[in-house]
Amino acid sequence: MNDVTDSKIVKYQFEVPIQRSASDIWSLMIDQIDDWWMSDFRALGEGSKVSLSAETGGQLIEIGADGSSLEWYRVQMVSPGKLLYLVGHMAPDWGGPTTSMLKLAVEDRDEGGALIVSDALFGNVTESSAGSAEGGWKTLFGDGLKGYCEK
Repeated sequence: MNDVTDSKIVKYQFEVPIQRSASDIWSLMIDQIDDWWMSDFRALGEGSKVSLSAETGGQLIEIGADGSSLEWYRVQMVSPGKLLYLVGHMAPDWGGPTTSMLKLAVEDRDEGGALIVSDALFGNVTESSAGSAEGGWKTLFGDGLKGYCEK
């Protein structure tokens, strides 16, 4: 029996103000990602390491303590110090098949900087799954990255 469902597209965007310059935010976001990537977001468990190679074709990848690995996203485009376009895929086991096209941009503001997060999800997307994705990113970037940058 075939299970045929409709594909949907959901887009959202939000901004995280951070009391650091855009160049500081960029550097900490990329180079120290394992330090601010929260434990609740480590799919491969305690002791895993998260890294991001900010170059076209680079990976946002998690390596487990046992050698297992998960590619969260692949870098589609980078403008160093300014923005990243990432493409990631979610398997049916995680509610997919769904593709996420995530854009992370940093900008200077009058009082520090900001991370602007834009995401477009397509595939097996519901309001609930899109809300969960947005809420997850708000927690990770708002509590994880912002908290790390401002400590």
